[in-house]
Amino acid sequence: MENAPNKRIWFVFGLYAAVLIWLLFGQRLGSPLTEETLGGASRLNLEPFAIIRHFLRVAALADKPWLVRLAVVNLAGNVAAFVPMGLFLPWLWPPMRKLWLFLPVILALIVLIEVVQYATYLGVCDVDDLILNAAGCLMGWAVFMLARRMHRKQK
Repeated sequence: MENAPNKRIWFVFGLYAAVLIWLLFGQRLGSPLTEETLGGASRLNLEPFAIIRHFLRVAALADKPWLVRLAVVNLAGNVAAFVPMGLFLPWLWPPMRKLWLFLPVILALIVLIEVVQYATYLGVCDVDDLILNAAGCLMGWAVFMLARRMHRKQK
């Protein structure tokens, strides 16, 4: 794990990045979000935990399975989609193994994604996405650091 990442790791990271970009932007190309497609909802949420609370209520109280699935996919998907980022960044760029460097980089990356989604009408700018995506990155980072520590102990 201490050696420089090989080309296969870079290739897998590239595939992951391409899929993530498609999930964040590409699937909406040709059908940008409007008030009509959002059902009157805003494309901007700056209230922390508002959407998270909403989806948790939906998951707990909804009597329709598709609503529960929508809530779970939104919450868990926003976390899970960024776990690999937390694994790849410290693996590919050793300075990212320091939390004090890793955290501002991933926060800046996620803010950039949210701003681009808002500016291009290809998504909703949501502070809760920032929270959930950052949680996923931090989970991946913690797994990487734990695996690295275990690998070093085995040597």
